Amino acid sequence: MKTIKYISLFVLIVLLHGCTKDLTSLNENPAGYSELDPAYQFTAVQAGMSGDREDVWRYDLLLASPMVQHLGGAWGIQAGGMYQVFDLTYWASHWEKTYPRELKNIEDVVYKTADDPEQVNIHAAARILRVMIYAKMTDLYGDIPYSEAIKGYTAGILLPKYDKQEDIYVDFFKELDEAVAQLNVDKGPFDGDLFYNGNVAQWKKLGNSLRLRLGFRLTKVDEQEARKQVEAALNGGVLESNADIAMTKHMNLSYRENEYRGNGRSQVFKNEAISSGFKLTTTLVDYMHDRQDPRLKIYGGTYLGDGIVGVSQSIQDITDYIEPIGVRPGAMGWDYWEDYGSIVDGDGISRWVGHSFKFVQPSIYVSALDAPFFHLTYAEVEFLKAEAALRGWAGLSHANAVGHFHHGIEASCAMMAHYPGAPAIDTDKIEALKASYSPFPSDFAEAMDAVHGQMWVNFFLNGAEAYANYRRTGYPSVIIPFEGTASNPTETGGVIPKRFFYPQSELIQNATNVEGAISRMGGKDDWLKPVWWDNQ
Repeated sequence: MKTIKYISLFVLIVLLHGCTKDLTSLNENPAGYSELDPAYQFTAVQAGMSGDREDVWRYDLLLASPMVQHLGGAWGIQAGGMYQVFDLTYWASHWEKTYPRELKNIEDVVYKTADDPEQVNIHAAARILRVMIYAKMTDLYGDIPYSEAIKGYTAGILLPKYDKQEDIYVDFFKELDEAVAQLNVDKGPFDGDLFYNGNVAQWKKLGNSLRLRLGFRLTKVDEQEARKQVEAALNGGVLESNADIAMTKHMNLSYRENEYRGNGRSQVFKNEAISSGFKLTTTLVDYMHDRQDPRLKIYGGTYLGDGIVGVSQSIQDITDYIEPIGVRPGAMGWDYWEDYGSIVDGDGISRWVGHSFKFVQPSIYVSALDAPFFHLTYAEVEFLKAEAALRGWAGLSHANAVGHFHHGIEASCAMMAHYPGAPAIDTDKIEALKASYSPFPSDFAEAMDAVHGQMWVNFFLNGAEAYANYRRTGYPSVIIPFEGTASNPTETGGVIPKRFFYPQSELIQNATNVEGAISRMGGKDDWLKPVWWDNQ
């Protein structure tokens, strides 16, 4: 049944998208159906979270991923890579896509399954998924509409207030605690779930793992509460293996408007020749290459030929015959005008590599249209357990940190097998990567740098989460903010932006409430003002 629903998703998304033209039509269905099946809506929400090319192109690939120095080179990275406002629609994209689509539909699922004992599991899972979606929103923007959001039909609220992030997080923990307790294994699986096919036990683990992630967000502002939430999450039971990864397995589909079954990020990379200009940065490439990290050749490859990687027959994979070269953070490809020169390929033929083709691009594996998207991984959980051990939480000590750190590396390497066609990583290469951190640092700051250096690598192509984790921890230390050049200036004085701008549409349609949030920032929609949990 899940397969049938996923195949039918395109029709559903068109219908759902058509319901979002204005606030007064939030719950109207132009197709004439009295009610949509919650399972279909649940599927649509999960697909839209990573399948919308236009959204992920902006908020992730052009903003968050360049800010954490995963990606560079493309024209639009002037926003995230050079810290320029550049185009306000980039900063507004995730807000203007998520509220009327994912949040509207997941709120609807929660609302109409609330009093049905037979739908308790999809109801509880929807509450967890709602927290995941709202968490990304508030982590990017700060104070946002939350308690009154999407209440146009149910409560007649068309202009919702902006809740303080501190209050939103309090509700997150309440929602996760209640939702996990509400999940009933005896009721069996539910329909419409792309992550776990409705497996209730795995949703319990996901709810606790999300609580673990969000609990650690508070380490700067309320360490006692952070510890409380982290320990509660661990006691409740978190992801235990790569079989528990929360991921969307996308279909091999090219871009089509309102079609979200394909991988949106991959569709960006295949939109134009040479990966639409995207390249891996020197920060990431050098960090991984210096440790002989075997994931580097799965994340990125060097390709000779002016075409679409994985599609054009004329492109030659020269990854094994050339040193990996990243693009400097904040730079364009043409800032390195020099040709690489001659290489000799596997057939003994000399090939000339010009300046356009010498850089590491997103690989044929991660850019596959049916590549999965990882929302929350077992590797992340293990790295967070390592941090808990470093802090002496949950009965753990510094000695336990090494084991969890190693488990995180192992899990991250093993999950590369989910990328279509990716080779399995040899055990000896994983052992060598672990050994590159030996002896594990005894100093807390150095150990945190190691743990969150690997967390940062693990978050490749999940720029929003990498951006949040970097703001919280300040690691990895290899991220050096771009200070600007004569040809590529920065508008922040070399400071990585702390948050996204509010959409211009909010300043027009919901002015009173957004101005209240702005006043709490000092009267300016300030991208250098930290969100609540990022304050020291």
